[in-house]
Amino acid sequence: MSETFQEANHERNHGPVTVVVPGDLHLTTRGRENYEAALCVVNDVNKLIRPDFVQFIGDNVQDATKEQFRLFTEITELLDVPHFVLVGDHDVCGDPDATRFRELIGEPYGSTVLKGFRFARLNTLEIPPLGLSDSQMWWLRNEFEAGIEQRERMVLFQHHYPHKVCENFAGPGVSQWRECVNSYRPTAVVCGHTHYGQIANDGQNVAIAARSIGDPEGGPPGYLAMYLEDDDFAVTFRAVEDNGPLVLITHPRDVLLATDPRHVVRCDDDIRVRVWSDSAVARLVASIDDGAFIDLKSVAEAAWTAPLDRADLAKGEHRINVEAHLRDGRSGNQQLSFFVDGTGRYTAVPAARPIVRTTAFC
Repeated sequence: MSETFQEANHERNHGPVTVVVPGDLHLTTRGRENYEAALCVVNDVNKLIRPDFVQFIGDNVQDATKEQFRLFTEITELLDVPHFVLVGDHDVCGDPDATRFRELIGEPYGSTVLKGFRFARLNTLEIPPLGLSDSQMWWLRNEFEAGIEQRERMVLFQHHYPHKVCENFAGPGVSQWRECVNSYRPTAVVCGHTHYGQIANDGQNVAIAARSIGDPEGGPPGYLAMYLEDDDFAVTFRAVEDNGPLVLITHPRDVLLATDPRHVVRCDDDIRVRVWSDSAVARLVASIDDGAFIDLKSVAEAAWTAPLDRADLAKGEHRINVEAHLRDGRSGNQQLSFFVDGTGRYTAVPAARPIVRTTAFC
């Protein structure tokens, strides 16, 4: 292997791709809070975001019964966009070979190529309670190599989060997984399993855990909205109780998601934002470091932009705040920190958000 994904794809121009990742559903019966939350996610997918696909992140049901899997299927059949499903530890409860999952849902791992991105889905329960077989690791390396050959960026989806507090990310095949991920360096590793939500940057790779829908910790249930285009990668969490516009800053890149010099601002640039709303946007504004607001212009459906003047920004971290105001009076916003270095040098500093030190689920 002579190139990482980041090196191989420097000049590639593809996307955008939008993905919705609901938290672990833990479905049991109709009418419970997690069932109603799942229906809210379906409604947002169909009527608000209309993503390229939905990725369910595992623990789709609680006890792996046929009745629970049928309930999950009833929900997925309501989606107007494609969807894919990971297997989680609750999906193999009493069924370590995932026989019922295969019968009622499908194969536990696979991949999809879309707009210059290769999305690989892993089965981290292949050797319970956590492990991957030699054959699955061989398949994953081939996926990475195929992506490099086709100049595609890689995103990994897997149930187990490698930085979960109070739990070791260890088992058969995990050392090979670490070697593979650290060598090829995908755009992100997107996970479930934790019940709390978190983004972690270890200085080389970004891992993201979606907050659980069943028994959520740290806030209300909801889903991740992800945006990918060329070197741009953006993600935000939306709670099912939110009803305003969904605002996502797609450029500049959140410093917590930055792992490479191409992920920082080096020269005059643009602010780019996606806004998904069920009502017309009256005004979209942005401010840098609590400065004066500037107006963004609509350039395409849901896409807004404004110039970002590098000369006004000193080397280091800066804060951007974007607010969307709808004609019906509702509003929404997103804030993030980004990094500026005119020399183009950047080394990621390991960090996580939010800091989590304990969990009721381990």
